[in-house]
Amino acid sequence: MRPKSIEKFKDKIRELTCRSYNLDSYRIMRVNQVIRGTANYFATPFSHNRYLFTELDKWIRVRLRCMKFNRKWKTDNRRLRLKHFKNKGLLSLRAFYHEPA
Repeated sequence: MRPKSIEKFKDKIRELTCRSYNLDSYRIMRVNQVIRGTANYFATPFSHNRYLFTELDKWIRVRLRCMKFNRKWKTDNRRLRLKHFKNKGLLSLRAFYHEPA
């Protein structure tokens, strides 16, 4: 992924994860649409985006935790676990990554 593509992806996520919004199923669904579209485009069998996808997943979860607690703080990342997002139905970019054959 080029840096410009990463910034466009982050801008789309920033629009959807404003701190004043409520973290509900509609927001998760909209974020999933952006994740699915980006992953389907960039996660090809010959891509080398595994590390980048992991970092973007972390960044998305931080944004969603900020929505829940209306702030960004170190301890908030420990308060809302990954299991909570999986139960809500949040997709992961890393899950779309294909190992080269």
